[in-house]
Amino acid sequence: MKIFSQEWADAFAAVLNHNTVYQEASRSWEEGSIALVLDTTAQAVWLDLLHGRCLEARAVDAAQAHTLATFVIAADEATWKEVLAGHMQPLMGIMRGRLKLAKGSMARLMPYTRAATELVKSAQHIAAEF
Repeated sequence: MKIFSQEWADAFAAVLNHNTVYQEASRSWEEGSIALVLDTTAQAVWLDLLHGRCLEARAVDAAQAHTLATFVIAADEATWKEVLAGHMQPLMGIMRGRLKLAKGSMARLMPYTRAATELVKSAQHIAAEF
């Protein structure tokens, strides 16, 4: 399915909500929503996250992502492919400048490294066409 489409967002939310390791790692998450943006097409997925659950997932454009999300993480197609293949951890990608934290505070994300890893592992279970 097309990356960051509504179909992909729905599948991501379902997989995320069945990932018990993610739920445990993010049970104290009250930091807000996260949007993942594909720079080359301005497609994005917005995730409303709270206490280890994805309450809602929506396909949005980059402008909506910046309006709706507390945190916006953006990258080009090649970088997202690396992340979804498990070759790059998201927070390490941000620190190395491969992923861009376009909105939000890195300090607020750091305590959730394990949750971020599990979020990506959940996304890896979804077929993604770019």
